[in-house]
Amino acid sequence: MRLVTRGDLDGLTCAVLLSSQEDITAISLIHPQDISDGRADIRPDDVIANLPYHPNCGLWFDHHLHTATPHVPVGFKGAFAEAPSAARLVYEYYGGEAAMPQFAELVRETDRLDSANLTPDDVLDPQGYIKLGFTIDGRTGIGHFEDYFHDLIDLLRNETPIEDVLDDPAVKARCMLIEGENQHFCEALRAHSRVDGNVVITDFRALDYTPIGNRFLVYALFPDVNVSARIHWGPDRKFPMLILGHSIFRRTCKTNVGELAARYGGGGHRGAGSVPLMAEPDQQIQMIIGELKANS
Repeated sequence: MRLVTRGDLDGLTCAVLLSSQEDITAISLIHPQDISDGRADIRPDDVIANLPYHPNCGLWFDHHLHTATPHVPVGFKGAFAEAPSAARLVYEYYGGEAAMPQFAELVRETDRLDSANLTPDDVLDPQGYIKLGFTIDGRTGIGHFEDYFHDLIDLLRNETPIEDVLDDPAVKARCMLIEGENQHFCEALRAHSRVDGNVVITDFRALDYTPIGNRFLVYALFPDVNVSARIHWGPDRKFPMLILGHSIFRRTCKTNVGELAARYGGGGHRGAGSVPLMAEPDQQIQMIIGELKANS
């Protein structure tokens, strides 16, 4: 049985949980757009987690609002619901804390990071699973990490204490890289961001690469906004991505950005979402920003 998931902390926790309950023999990391655009090779015994539904899969778990969701058949095997993380749905599906108490803290922290339910300290001085999550956050800009992802699964599935996980040489190196680059990231944010009403808009398309850095730092630099819109290149620079998120310091945004993103061909949940800008990107950006401002 193969697990197909996304390369972030939510996908990692899903992989840890599912591999402890199912006979997972392989793990494939893909982008959500691979399923939405029909590029993904999904097989009948595949488990999909933290990604859009595909009719070929045997088991599916997700909590994002996707345009594909209306096509999910009644009675599918798995779980789809509004939740702070896909990992939470997997956890409860297999009995939750009563069945797997050893993973309770991992799931709780995954909930917090994936739903951006964070404190200023979590952003400025992250610790524990939150710190680990930033090392596999695609929006951090740290690059490909499939081998690293698999190593983390082994560490967490073996119930390695988080302090020891963070002391692993590969993990420590990534944490140091992020910490060392955060100042450059802040400089790039200041240079390529502008405020429009309640929205801070960051456009990294002119850069050769997306800077490495904690994606929540923008809210520390622009404390008066309540939502962010960041544009950067998607996989292989084939199309831009628009990343939306509620400020974690000024929690007054009324827009469900997951629903907003879904209407433009993307997905997400209430506090965060993303849109692949496949055609007329600047026009789509303008329309989406207009909606964020109108519902400030």
